[in-house]
Amino acid sequence: MAFTSFDVLFDGTTKKTSSEATGVSGKMTFSFKKKDPLDNKYTLDLTIQNTSPVAGNPSGSLTAFAFNVPGASNRTPDFKLLEYEPLISNFGDVFGASTSSRYPEVNVDNNEILKFPTATPRTAAYAPFNNFTFCARDDGNSCHGGSGHTDFGLKDGETASVRFTLASNLSNINSASLVAQSFYDLFKRPTFTKDGDYKNAQIALRFQSVTTSSGRTGKSDKVAGYPSLPPQGPGDEVPGPLPILGAATAFAFSRKLRRRISVTGSERAVTS
Repeated sequence: MAFTSFDVLFDGTTKKTSSEATGVSGKMTFSFKKKDPLDNKYTLDLTIQNTSPVAGNPSGSLTAFAFNVPGASNRTPDFKLLEYEPLISNFGDVFGASTSSRYPEVNVDNNEILKFPTATPRTAAYAPFNNFTFCARDDGNSCHGGSGHTDFGLKDGETASVRFTLASNLSNINSASLVAQSFYDLFKRPTFTKDGDYKNAQIALRFQSVTTSSGRTGKSDKVAGYPSLPPQGPGDEVPGPLPILGAATAFAFSRKLRRRISVTGSERAVTS
């Protein structure tokens, strides 16, 4: 079934999915919508949530998020990020929107729009992960290091939203549901079966000022994400024809029903 939105869950309870296994958790919701029927541009409304328990431990401040786009390593990427809007989220320090190695960070204020350069931007460093296509954080001089001002991050139970405009460079990826499927398939590609597998993630969150499940304070964590099953719905796709077997079965049933009605009518005529 087609879908245009899905959730990505972040579980920091094990080193299969987390650098420190502090127990913090989060969720991101990706929702895609086509901007104009005549072009191949889309809006991505992205919701970020700190799902760590509001009362008690583990506890932490969600200070950064990072993800890749499908086909990012291709000479012509499958998708290109065109604009970023932090809205009122405080995720205004951006990495992955600059072509400069000396000045990789770009700052954008709330309710302003950051336009990505025409040339391919540099990727965002996010150790111990590989670089990501995009990363945004609350404050600091890099996405993966430095203390920053965690007062701007999302506290336990808090939620924020940001928005992207992106374009599909593939003619066969031409609907919001197909774009959503591409991102979903990318994020579910890694498998987290042993410690350290989190480094292969295509999407991640960063937590700071963490108190662990056991009560240890002053920790930080980076947690990999994995998509949950998407909601089943029609999306924006045009329903296809019935499968051949299904159509044949429906036709045979229809013929039997017509014969039954015909026979019943004849019996009534004879007995009347």
